[in-house]
Amino acid sequence: MKKILLLLFVFITAFTFAQKAKTNVASIIAGPMLGYAEHTECLVWVQSKCAAKISIQYRPKGTDGLWLSQMLKNNNASSGLPFISKFVFTNLAMGTSYDYQILLDDVVQKFDYPLVFKTKVLWEWRTSPPEFTFMLGSCLYINDSAYDRPGKPYGGSTKILQSMTNTPADFMLWLGDNTYTREADYSSASGIEHRYLHTRSEPLLQPFLAKMNHYATWDDHDYGDNDGNKHFELKDVSAKCFKDYWGNKTYGENGEGVYQNFRFSDAEFIMLDDRWFRDESELIEAKYVKTQLGSNQMSWLKNKLKHSRASFKFVVIGGQFINEHTDKESYNLYQKEREEIIQFIVDQKISGVIFLSGDRHHTELLKNENVKATLGYPLYDLTSSSITAGSSNVLSTPEAQNPQRVENTLVVENNYCTIKISGLKRGDRILTLTCYDANGLVKWGQVIKESELKALKGQ
Repeated sequence: MKKILLLLFVFITAFTFAQKAKTNVASIIAGPMLGYAEHTECLVWVQSKCAAKISIQYRPKGTDGLWLSQMLKNNNASSGLPFISKFVFTNLAMGTSYDYQILLDDVVQKFDYPLVFKTKVLWEWRTSPPEFTFMLGSCLYINDSAYDRPGKPYGGSTKILQSMTNTPADFMLWLGDNTYTREADYSSASGIEHRYLHTRSEPLLQPFLAKMNHYATWDDHDYGDNDGNKHFELKDVSAKCFKDYWGNKTYGENGEGVYQNFRFSDAEFIMLDDRWFRDESELIEAKYVKTQLGSNQMSWLKNKLKHSRASFKFVVIGGQFINEHTDKESYNLYQKEREEIIQFIVDQKISGVIFLSGDRHHTELLKNENVKATLGYPLYDLTSSSITAGSSNVLSTPEAQNPQRVENTLVVENNYCTIKISGLKRGDRILTLTCYDANGLVKWGQVIKESELKALKGQ
């Protein structure tokens, strides 16, 4: 009997150690994701566990020369906790694609898709601006039954991510609500960290993260609680998670906010932060001077718009800007600040401004024609939402007949959009806006010419 018990003890002990060893194997949790790319620099993000050494080897695509290498250490590998690595490769050749591979403790990791990053072409003063396409979308809700509300899951099928991966584009703009913190999440730092990790680990997201570069701003659900404002008590935790999980080049100024800008070909992307400085949206504007952007970010926005020489200036923000026919959270609840921004664009005669927004759980192209007489062109706002989150009830509200909406652009099912910029020379560039359903089928398309976005000449 004693021998049997001893053998049983040895078996259980061995099994326990084997299971522990199995769970402590170095592995990739999420990624790789391509962050920002510049002419001679690129960021690659990857999240792993149990690896003491994370390396990336890279070389020009199609060559068989020596690999260049960069390595980061995880001094807490034995804990098994998730570990984020951000590799910034510098002194790269311009306009060049690079193959790369990821090694955990010197073991090459296998992927079912190619790993390639590329740098930007130096076209200025040399050639016509390159044609390119970017993707945009918002509201990525990944179901998590332990945390979700009872009943039908709020998140739709993640198969839309496969369609997005298969749609040609140079980079992705995440317009906010890129993850959804629930009540049990935004009440604690560990909860917020869990939500970011859970969303980023979605299997069908991984090929998409590796396919193209990704740039992000946030809205309320990846910032904190629903409709959250500047006084959310864990905003610093949210900002750290956001910076950890994204690969933007910069985040705000002086440690405040996550706003940033970047350029691609002859377009500039001015990505705003509508949460960090935000006054409560339900404050009555007639009795309180309120802001979404705060004074520093407002000054930054104005100076970026005026300084830009880009053919197209895309102003990216989590919530709708132009919509004058909604009572939902949007710039319609901050009308004085919206008028200040529009008046600045008019007064400074700034051409080529287009707003891009998310949040609303439906997609639509809105147009403000009222400014055309003083600005010279209408202001557009393309709202792209949602990727997987539940659709809006806009069809049952007066907004269903929004007079600002460009005809046949309302989509209430899960979807995403692309914008292609084409044309042989500046002044004759063309924007092609396309909306796709979850299966990658075209819902609608619109064309806007650069010549239609010209401001009146100054006096």
